[in-house]
Amino acid sequence: MPALFMLGAAAAVLAPAPGASAEKLRAWPAMRHEGAAYAVATDRKNRIISCVPLDPATDATKVKAACAALAARGVPTAITPALAKGSSEEWFPSADYPAASIPEHKSGSVTIVYEIDERGVATDCMVQHSSGIAKLDVAACAAMLKRARFTPASFQGKPVHAAAIATFAYDSE
Repeated sequence: MPALFMLGAAAAVLAPAPGASAEKLRAWPAMRHEGAAYAVATDRKNRIISCVPLDPATDATKVKAACAALAARGVPTAITPALAKGSSEEWFPSADYPAASIPEHKSGSVTIVYEIDERGVATDCMVQHSSGIAKLDVAACAAMLKRARFTPASFQGKPVHAAAIATFAYDSE
């Protein structure tokens, strides 16, 4: 299995999720703890603030302890994160979203997890936390896979795969 990375993101009618930063999106290495791989999100000082198991079947009781251990360990210094090319708003034009599927005056969010290959292309998207609207969840992954591009992450100067997390807030108003 290739090395994986993670990213915090935002987007579109869909707007950046609350608390999302306008800075370039970054992807960090998937980190291993007791044989399981986790995508990690960092704050501006590169401190790990959240993590998600890359295998959805990972026991939930192990996830909390693993995330605490990973946060204590921190991000390796030999890693250069993947960086978004362009603005996330360009990746998610409103025409891509099934506006008719979003009930009037409804808001919410969808969180997706996807990979970034050695060329900086987003691949293999899955929904981590559903918006509750299946068509919106599918549209978020489809837009990411179609348009998102990154400068690849690297480990000791060599491009590596990445895994990323993106949360998209939507508002039908």
